[in-house]
Amino acid sequence: MSKDQQFRLPGYQQYSVPKGPNSHGSMILVRATIPSSEVEPVHCGDGVEAQAVRIHLAYDSLVVYNIYKPPTKRLEAGELLTQATQELVLVAGDFNAHHPTINSTTRMSLDGRHLVELLTDVPEITLINTGEPTHILG
Repeated sequence: MSKDQQFRLPGYQQYSVPKGPNSHGSMILVRATIPSSEVEPVHCGDGVEAQAVRIHLAYDSLVVYNIYKPPTKRLEAGELLTQATQELVLVAGDFNAHHPTINSTTRMSLDGRHLVELLTDVPEITLINTGEPTHILG
């Protein structure tokens, strides 16, 4: 979505990063009745796009990340994992990672092995995946 285009969904607060020369563009929508605010995301790697929104809960908060890691870039999760040890964090996105453990139907990739290592080494991380492909070619 370019800077000139507008997308509105009634009843939702929109947080967006416009498409640009170095960005594919991304968006997080939060129901308007839920208090939320945009926050500066931690560094997730050179060329990795990240946006973050804090959802204000009754007695806590949840930081929601939307990440896009281009196939040629490397995800650096150190700062993100540190943040996740200090507060509630939900990470979603397109990591271009392929591995049988994460139900990928394509050939295993270095990024897939890296993601599976994180899932194995840090037991506090939980993968939520139904097993359905997240990208259907064609």
